[in-house]
Amino acid sequence: MMNAVAAQVNKGLGQVRNVFLALVARGGAKALQLKGFAEETLQETELYQHVGFSSYIPEGARVVVIPLHGKTARSIVIATTGGDIVIDVAEGETCVYDQFGHSVWLKEDGTHIKGGDLFVDDGNLHVNGDVFDNKSSMQDMRDIYNQHKNGNTPTPLPQM
Repeated sequence: MMNAVAAQVNKGLGQVRNVFLALVARGGAKALQLKGFAEETLQETELYQHVGFSSYIPEGARVVVIPLHGKTARSIVIATTGGDIVIDVAEGETCVYDQFGHSVWLKEDGTHIKGGDLFVDDGNLHVNGDVFDNKSSMQDMRDIYNQHKNGNTPTPLPQM
């Protein structure tokens, strides 16, 4: 009797898929195509991400897959790792980054922003463009300063 019950339990458990790892075959931000074990392919697997955060998961990334109710066809992705760019953070740090090398890195010594036309490094703000406030740009201030005279004095040297 006990052997028959054990056999039925084992048969039922054999039909339940456990959590597994897979590789992204086609990336996306909402649904992914995955390659699982033994070259199985999972189509349109839903990607769960935190509210307020969305990222495109690249091809080749590794993912954690949970088969809902133990069924592979009803799987969701809950975690990803292993894109082309991976930033290793130290204890207490947090970094949000993309696969182009742009990042917002919260470190013990402050926030480090890198990417595109704006980055902050060692407390210095670098901009590949102009800086504006509510009145004008820094370039406008330089232009006005470089032209100004005090009475009969020449324009300032050196120019800004």
